[in-house]
Amino acid sequence: MLPGTLSLIIFSIEFIILLGVIIFNRDHPFFWSIVAMIALLQLYQLSEFLICIGIGVNITGRIGYVIITFLPATGYYIASKIVKWKYPDYLVIFALATGFSLYYLIVPTSISLVNCNPLYAIYHSEISILYTTYYMSSILYSILFLLAHLIWRKDKIDSKTSLMFIIGYLSFLVPMILMIWIDSFFKVTVTSIMCKYALSLAVILGAFSFVKPKNKEEVEEVVEEKLD
Repeated sequence: MLPGTLSLIIFSIEFIILLGVIIFNRDHPFFWSIVAMIALLQLYQLSEFLICIGIGVNITGRIGYVIITFLPATGYYIASKIVKWKYPDYLVIFALATGFSLYYLIVPTSISLVNCNPLYAIYHSEISILYTTYYMSSILYSILFLLAHLIWRKDKIDSKTSLMFIIGYLSFLVPMILMIWIDSFFKVTVTSIMCKYALSLAVILGAFSFVKPKNKEEVEEVVEEKLD
């Protein structure tokens, strides 16, 4: 198999999911956010395939990192909209994402490809610790944010879509953590393999696009019924 074969396969699957969302669910209130997140996931897979077959390795690698840098910000944006959070604090995460992206775009040595095989790629990042802290803390914050709203505001938010989104996050975090726990070697493969596990997130987002969140009137009716 060609290096990057799995990336090409996952790109194809995510492209089909994206087409399905665009064709069938353009009326979904989170349509553009869902499209953006699935598009980011698939574009990263395409960039990794191109890297692995030797097309513009340095430039493509840096672009790939820029793509995935906006995933946590987009995810938290969707989470805040799901629970109808009034404050635009997602702008902080987008600002951090923009800062990292500018660094990757401007600094030629910021990302380098170490190795690539049919299943995954290994990269070297000059600011890997700082970047990992940003990335994982943003995702974990999104999960805790949704859990907090599920616990304390469950009568005012759409619990089904909130839970679906949490499962989407855990579906790629838990397998990656287990792999690292079993063999610490996989720490150097986190960027590539975790994005592949995120295929499950793309599937869940595709399913989420078929679920229309409760509107304000429906939520109020549920609250009134419980009070009665």
